[in-house]
Amino acid sequence: MLSYLPAIALLWAPTLATIPSLSGYHVVWSDDFNGDHYAGVDHSKWVQIAKSNNANGEVETYTSGTDNVHLSGDGQLYIVPTKSDGKWYSGRLESNTAQVCDVGGAMVFQSELWVPDFTGNPAKFAGLWPAFWAKGNNYRSSGVPWPRCGEWDIFEVTDKMSNQNQGTLHFQDANGNNNGAFNRRVTYQGGQYHTWAFKVDLRNSDWTKQSLIWYLDGVQYYSVTGAMIGTYQQWVQLAQSPYYIILNVAIGGGYPGNPTQSTVSGYDASMRVRYAAIYKTN
Repeated sequence: MLSYLPAIALLWAPTLATIPSLSGYHVVWSDDFNGDHYAGVDHSKWVQIAKSNNANGEVETYTSGTDNVHLSGDGQLYIVPTKSDGKWYSGRLESNTAQVCDVGGAMVFQSELWVPDFTGNPAKFAGLWPAFWAKGNNYRSSGVPWPRCGEWDIFEVTDKMSNQNQGTLHFQDANGNNNGAFNRRVTYQGGQYHTWAFKVDLRNSDWTKQSLIWYLDGVQYYSVTGAMIGTYQQWVQLAQSPYYIILNVAIGGGYPGNPTQSTVSGYDASMRVRYAAIYKTN
């Protein structure tokens, strides 16, 4: 009887996430979110933010517990917005490490994630703002303010965007203002897992021909070159400086608008992540 137990166990074993390989690259940081059901994240890899957040006019409070951020037990991370006594709570993770692309090489930030289907701007998702993005590490290491620190928006969606993701750069222009003019939308199908990636490519010795590239399921849909940015100093902050990953579900504010009485909470409003990884060229 005992000889059959391993085979039986395999039948009931969950399908766990794995970090995919990229040809010509190696993984320098990753999390596959494998672990027990309702367990917290690996804090050697993540900082779980715990504070009220009024940036952008948002209304959520980020929490440190597992109600809003936990593992599924089958290789997924859940970030779950909840509502209690009229107040919104959610989760935000920031990678402990920041990575910089080596000049002469390339680097990829990549994640496979699921969000609800926002097609048609359904009222039940009003105010929800899930995102996979990155911020310049000097924001948290030395207090360089936003937008001068730089920001890569790899995936973000709101009910106002329907079934489109917007990839965007944010940086400080010559007048000290936010330049968010470099952006592109791409159509995708919500309610399904998709792979979103952002590449920093510094393999050209001419910085004006170096590039930042956005991908959906392995297909490029947008790119920005150094020549488009215009100044070398801005390009250094955007492309040649360390950045860290952020995964979160924000609630409300000027960009998505505020939640309403119809806005759903719980798992129906969650963002789910199979893995997050950073790759560099061999």
